[in-house]
Amino acid sequence: MGRAAPAADGGDDLKSSWPEVVGWVTLNAAFKISSDRPDVSTDFYMIPTPLPNDYNPRRVIIVCDDRSVVVKTPVVG
Repeated sequence: MGRAAPAADGGDDLKSSWPEVVGWVTLNAAFKISSDRPDVSTDFYMIPTPLPNDYNPRRVIIVCDDRSVVVKTPVVG
């Protein structure tokens, strides 16, 4: 699995949130996130399941409803 490199100027050019996928089907959202950040994994949680409270910089949590539609902006962590 490839790892995205930071910008040459020392800045961090890695995408860390995906507001555009809210309203998408979860698998389509996961494909988009994997396309943007192949270095992270995606975890799926259906509301109202409690979310993990630990921070993991190699994970993106996708929160969906009972129709598998993303209801919250996925973010790294």
